[in-house]
Amino acid sequence: MTQEEFAARYEQEKPMYEAWADFVLSEIKSGLLNLLGNSKPKYDEYVKMTPSSRVKTTESLLTKAFIRKKDKYQDPYSQITDKAGIRFVVLLTQQLDQLCSIIENHKSWTYSKDKEFDEWRTSDPRMFDYQSVHYIVRAQMTFVHKGVTIDEDTPCEVQFRTLLQHAYAELAHDTIYKGDVDASPTVKRCFAKSMALMETTDELLCGAKAELEKCAGIITQWREVALSQASKLLPASHWIDDTKNIEFYLSEFQPLLSTLSIDDLLEFLGDHEYSFLASRIESHQNNKAFVEFKLPVILVCYFLAKKKKSVIKKYWPTDFHVLQIIFNDLGLAPNWATH
Repeated sequence: MTQEEFAARYEQEKPMYEAWADFVLSEIKSGLLNLLGNSKPKYDEYVKMTPSSRVKTTESLLTKAFIRKKDKYQDPYSQITDKAGIRFVVLLTQQLDQLCSIIENHKSWTYSKDKEFDEWRTSDPRMFDYQSVHYIVRAQMTFVHKGVTIDEDTPCEVQFRTLLQHAYAELAHDTIYKGDVDASPTVKRCFAKSMALMETTDELLCGAKAELEKCAGIITQWREVALSQASKLLPASHWIDDTKNIEFYLSEFQPLLSTLSIDDLLEFLGDHEYSFLASRIESHQNNKAFVEFKLPVILVCYFLAKKKKSVIKKYWPTDFHVLQIIFNDLGLAPNWATH
């Protein structure tokens, strides 16, 4: 195939590649939203750059097929699989697995790992031994998308990266492998060092995120129990369901809560000795002096005041007058100076 024939065919088929890339992009986006419970805030937290699609320009494709890699291809038009491409950039490597599952379980295409990318990576493991993922997806059958016919087996390159990988790859890959000037050993060593730091950073961030999610899960459990028990104690109209402030208290109390259980809280609230709490809390709510008594987390405050009376002051996040009222209700003597 001559350059003229190559260019003419690509110009004719370019709308098909644009439509295929658009279809693949929209399917991955909707698949990820579905995995995240159709929560747009979670999606925005997950995807750190707006996913993009592109098709190569005719000039770029001709350069790749007939100049830069002319000795590589027997049939360049069929063998070049990145005429169309899309890219997703997420925060951490642990999030790549969900994107991969979308690719590997979708019925509209077949998939394979990108051989060209794997060749680049294995040719110099110092430069490309990182965990970004490249697929080639091919249309399972001929179909029409937005008025454009997409032929069976039409390829599209799919790249999944983290933010760190994206920064590294944009500079290392485009500079060293696509640049006109051969990188010196010093430059390659610098990239190798940055790769090692990148992998360590990602590992630490993944660990930190896992710990945060664990803590958030514990706080959510305590919040839900506080809400349910508060509704049993007094009518819903007596309470303010302020998630932000409830979780603020629970977060401050976390060192104390980690030594107790929700069953301990339920046992405390079910103890006949403390059946007076409903009337006391309602009285304080009517007094309107402190909004804290309208937050369901106040039940946890009473519980901790009883169970951790010697140390709760250290973790109390707001006005000590509220804590003093709680101590008075429980018949406890404050272990701090009062006025």
